[in-house]
Amino acid sequence: DRSVSRGLGDVYKRQMEYRPKSILPWARSVVVMGIPLYVPMIATTPSMVYQELYNTTNRILDDMAYRMTGFLTGNGYRAMYFPRDGYSGMDALLKDPTAAFSHVLAAYYAGLGTIGDSHNLITPEYGPRVRMVSVVTDAVFEPDDMIDGDLCIHCRRCLKKCPAGCFTDDGRPYSMDMERCTEHHIELKKQGHWPCGVCIKVCPVGKDMELYRDVAPVSPEGLEHCKRKGSLSTH
Repeated sequence: DRSVSRGLGDVYKRQMEYRPKSILPWARSVVVMGIPLYVPMIATTPSMVYQELYNTTNRILDDMAYRMTGFLTGNGYRAMYFPRDGYSGMDALLKDPTAAFSHVLAAYYAGLGTIGDSHNLITPEYGPRVRMVSVVTDAVFEPDDMIDGDLCIHCRRCLKKCPAGCFTDDGRPYSMDMERCTEHHIELKKQGHWPCGVCIKVCPVGKDMELYRDVAPVSPEGLEHCKRKGSLSTH
């Protein structure tokens, strides 16, 4: 069943076509760049606040990757970047739940973090609240060390709080119903407030959470306000 992934990257690991050298025979290095999603803004999800944050990070990441690719090309190296999503839309994910390239796996091998039960990359600084983009090049860089151990604390919050019930606790990471997750995002998009992001909202890992240990990132009234404004649904 293609809609269920037994551990992140099963499809990518099985199929050589997703590996950088299979796509770009000259590939020698992958440069992964990430930027954070801010705690109070992701706390409002699903809302127009998070939607705009998501769109903003997409623009910044594409700009970063474009500039890095141009810098490398200008210095005589081959280079191209994979856009931060790597698929044309949610409907396409229902037919094929994989993107053209996995930034999460690339970031894992690049030493930015470890893979959490929710299939997200978990970083020391921002937990899973990170968006990424990757540049492939024939320039040779000294690789960063991978992170030892496991940053995921297996607290089950992502499993319990997932509004679509995507996860099954039968291993590390959880099995994930990709189709159910995608269908939930499609419904949120129809309502005018998406993407979901609850699994990264509830994760307690990350230094960014320390500022909010003794205070809620957003008040209950503020949450309702942000969820209501800009939404096509009623609350």
